[in-house]
Amino acid sequence: MHPFEERCWRRNAADNTDGGPRAPAESLWERMASIRIRRSTPTDLREVLDLIRACIQHMELQGIYQWDEVYPSPSVLEDDVRSHSLYAGLRDERLCGILALNEHQDPEYSAIDWVHTGGKVIVVHRLAVHPGFQRQGVGTRLMDFAEEYAAAQGYTSIRLDAFTLNPAAVALYERRGYRNAGVVTFRKGRFYCFEKALSGR
Repeated sequence: MHPFEERCWRRNAADNTDGGPRAPAESLWERMASIRIRRSTPTDLREVLDLIRACIQHMELQGIYQWDEVYPSPSVLEDDVRSHSLYAGLRDERLCGILALNEHQDPEYSAIDWVHTGGKVIVVHRLAVHPGFQRQGVGTRLMDFAEEYAAAQGYTSIRLDAFTLNPAAVALYERRGYRNAGVVTFRKGRFYCFEKALSGR
């Protein structure tokens, strides 16, 4: 188990912030406890690409056109792996979710009126949960890990963006206490920018 895992799932395992029906508390605890998070390696890339394709298809069935063949591209994900910024969530050694953590902020972020501007800032990118593992606390576990890791590495706040037409993603961040700092426009449309202070965790 990753050194940050036990602390973060114990704190939030009783809450299913991925949306949908809430699982029985004991069942959800067991599911979340079974998710192992580690840094992705080049051997994960095929599974990562399969996961992204499955997520795109699933979102499009819901009328959510957030990602496509242009983004996130294989080269973007390869760069994530090469820079050691991509993390994989595994259950029974099956890839169930991913997210990237680094300090890169898109130029559009400069137009946002961020509140937490002091100290080091880390950014979450490309959080994705395989459709077969959604509504099981995987997104919560990945975000638990992101916040624990960032705080342990001395970051004082975390930033990310979410497609305005993806209600499950928006709800996940709002329930975790993220502040909606404004809206930016990317190729696929409007995205909310969220931030959260990590001090005192």
